[in-house]
Amino acid sequence: MLKMILGSCAGVFLFDPRLAIGGATHFMLPRHGGGHASARYGDVAIPDLLGRFRVLGSNFRNVEARVFGGGSMLSALRAMPGNQMGHIGQRNVEIAEEILDGASIRLVERDVFGSRGRMVTMLSSTGDIRLEFISQADGHR
Repeated sequence: MLKMILGSCAGVFLFDPRLAIGGATHFMLPRHGGGHASARYGDVAIPDLLGRFRVLGSNFRNVEARVFGGGSMLSALRAMPGNQMGHIGQRNVEIAEEILDGASIRLVERDVFGSRGRMVTMLSSTGDIRLEFISQADGHR
């Protein structure tokens, strides 16, 4: 079982129904832009996940993707003139979809943006997803 809580971060969930394998990655920022290329960046995390599927024998024509998150969680920062923080969630979703499209992976579900957090759970052997919203006001579901 894979579980993640997402605000402005993006979560990419992959499932290969032919091999009955699933995997996911969760990243904070869209591009690493130099320096240490860690999995906190989408342009590092997603290709790494795709590589793991390839090693396990996945044909990307069979792989299904789901993308979640990318919310604008900090309303005070969003309101500040010239602030780019409120756009990080959008850029995270954009990089995820760009990389998935470039790998010819079907996007079968997406639940993105908004101002509430999400808790996403995936059963990796079946690809079943459970999505719950987290209230911004009190941190409860």
